[in-house]
Amino acid sequence: MIAIVTIAYVTLIMLIYKVFHVRPTPRNIASMIVLGVVMIGAIVILWKFSAPISNRLVVSRYTISIVPQVKGPITKMNAAPNVPLKAGKDILFQIQPDLYQNTVDQLTEALKAARRNVDQLEAGSIASDAAIKKAAANRAAAEAELEVARKTSESNADAISKLSLKQVTEKYNAAEAGLDEAKANAVQAKIGQQAAADSAQSLEAQLASAKFDLQQCTVYAPADGFVTNWNIRDGAMAVPLPLSPMGTFVDTSQVEIVASFPQNVLKHVQSGDPVELVFKTRPGEVYPATVETIIQASGEGQFAVSGTLPSAAQIGSKGMLAVKFQVKDPKIAKELAMGTAGVAAIYTDSGKPFHVISKVTIRINAWMYYLIPG
Repeated sequence: MIAIVTIAYVTLIMLIYKVFHVRPTPRNIASMIVLGVVMIGAIVILWKFSAPISNRLVVSRYTISIVPQVKGPITKMNAAPNVPLKAGKDILFQIQPDLYQNTVDQLTEALKAARRNVDQLEAGSIASDAAIKKAAANRAAAEAELEVARKTSESNADAISKLSLKQVTEKYNAAEAGLDEAKANAVQAKIGQQAAADSAQSLEAQLASAKFDLQQCTVYAPADGFVTNWNIRDGAMAVPLPLSPMGTFVDTSQVEIVASFPQNVLKHVQSGDPVELVFKTRPGEVYPATVETIIQASGEGQFAVSGTLPSAAQIGSKGMLAVKFQVKDPKIAKELAMGTAGVAAIYTDSGKPFHVISKVTIRINAWMYYLIPG
């Protein structure tokens, strides 16, 4: 497009000064210069806004700090650096499990004893309930006997002696006291049974925690990816300290391809706009993609919550926003190395005749990667 306009501009000058023999003057020469600058400048502006291009492309991946959840010496390093691993299947390393296995065994036996105690106290509670029924029956019999004795004494005072009546009364009182005692014993038995059940439940929770710790002695890959930057060896002490990771795990299951653009040239960019990408690791190739989203945030605009006021001299922005892309071939995206650089061109719905400039430019960049190593 620029070449065509340049040819047309040169042709116009030739026509004016060679064909029509217009006499050059400072005024018309200055006018032609201004016309050329305006024409080229207008093309550049329309090109930048209709098909923005950026050489700040980078392939990013998430990384995970490898920090164990339990402490102990490392008995075996299973994962070699930079070797692909499967999430939850491949082992990174193993921690000596003896201490945690002993804890599991102890809690297992303690839980068995606690459950036997619960069963024993449950049987005692059943016996207490039976004792209540027996005591209630004895009280009912004593009450009936006392009622008969009272009625007999009322109808015929000589038929029963006062001593016998008193004995029957005491027998009833003893039966009632026996019932109260049986009820108290039953309440005590139920409290003991509940306490034993709570103790067994607590031991179950402790055993579950101990089993979890034992399982954590074998550390698996947290995602599909590979380990890099190992900081440990066989025999080293593994310590669960987040500030001192044992290595870095690169998650290859998700790839983020982003590029930064000046904020003003993103005016017409929308999600779903077609994109062309070139990467330094793959010179001579152009890959189709689409705009996934414009990340409407920048670290330069972030104020951290703290007791320190931000410095006015440090406030500012370079006026850049990141755009996230989605490559149409997911296989290609997964094969790209983390940190791969390149160039991205976005083709908006406006100014489509100017898209050809970016198409040519990005292909020139793709072939130049054969020649320019940096």
